[in-house]
Amino acid sequence: MIRIYICLGPHCRSRGSADILSTLEQQLRQAHLLQRIECIAGGCQDRCALGPNLRIYPGGRKMHCVTLQAIGSLVAQLIDGGV
Repeated sequence: MIRIYICLGPHCRSRGSADILSTLEQQLRQAHLLQRIECIAGGCQDRCALGPNLRIYPGGRKMHCVTLQAIGSLVAQLIDGGV
């Protein structure tokens, strides 16, 4: 199972991470990927100045300065199995 941890610490939250989490879950649901990809509201990832941040496991891939527009690209990569 793939797990995506989205930081909901105060700095990332103030930059829209809660909306990013909601949008990611919605797009994964529409793509029928929630059975193999789990979105987890996480805590600080120690990159506050670069937030919103997320981390993808397995592999530990990190994404910083995540925008709502970047979510579509991420979901497309997940559909193709590229993450």
